Amino acid sequence: MLPQTPYVRQGKGERPVPHEPINDLPVHPATRQQLFVPVSESRNFTREDAARAFDDTLLTADKRIPHPELVIVERERLAGISNEERVRLAAARMELEKRRKEKVEKKRQDELNKTQTVPGRRWDFVFKDISVENVGPDGRNPRGVGWRYGVPHQDRKKGQVKIPTRVDG
Repeated sequence: MLPQTPYVRQGKGERPVPHEPINDLPVHPATRQQLFVPVSESRNFTREDAARAFDDTLLTADKRIPHPELVIVERERLAGISNEERVRLAAARMELEKRRKEKVEKKRQDELNKTQTVPGRRWDFVFKDISVENVGPDGRNPRGVGWRYGVPHQDRKKGQVKIPTRVDG
């Protein structure tokens, strides 16, 4: 069950064949901890729920594998869908993925077109056009001017109470 490394004689110019990894998936650092998540018995606890319990941004194993479409194809086969129908569904999924990639690429290209880059000797200066309307109703939207550098934190404002006035318990 364990991989074996063959003996390679010196001077023959042969190299040992590297082994395939024993684990199919790399282990995400967020999953190394042991969690006890209370779940009601009547609720189905899925892989997506488990991934969300470890980390909000963690994808399930079905989506992290190199070819997640193979999992979908196998599930369709086990569901009893005909071969012609599976081919049609796979083509539709590929077309949808192609359109999604084109949309992402177009958005990235639009962002590049909106920025002006001035090269320098040590670093490049990047300029973007910013509108005053982007700050939102409270003036603290991250897309607006002054969100990060021009607006003080609430605890730095004059007259703010900085010590707790009550203890919730």
